[in-house]
Amino acid sequence: MKRGEIWWVNFDRAVGSEIKKTRPATSITQKLYPPECYVQIKEKHSKVMADQIMTVSKERLYDCMGSVTPEEMDDIQRILLIQLGIKSKRPVKSVCS
Repeated sequence: MKRGEIWWVNFDRAVGSEIKKTRPATSITQKLYPPECYVQIKEKHSKVMADQIMTVSKERLYDCMGSVTPEEMDDIQRILLIQLGIKSKRPVKSVCS
């Protein structure tokens, strides 16, 4: 799958307001390399994988584990911009500041 290609995707087994049928979808990600960064979750070093972006229904959520730091959010935003092929002309600001 290449950036800009349109594919049929089976979104079956949906929950809540998620799409429940086969629909066309467009790849918006870069195939350079999977950008990653790390965050601390309950004293565990955990990887954020920008190549696994997914929208889920709120009905799938069941236990809040905490929040990332402003610095970790900056790292997450940076790898998402890379994965989505968005060139930022200014530094990414933290959503927590």
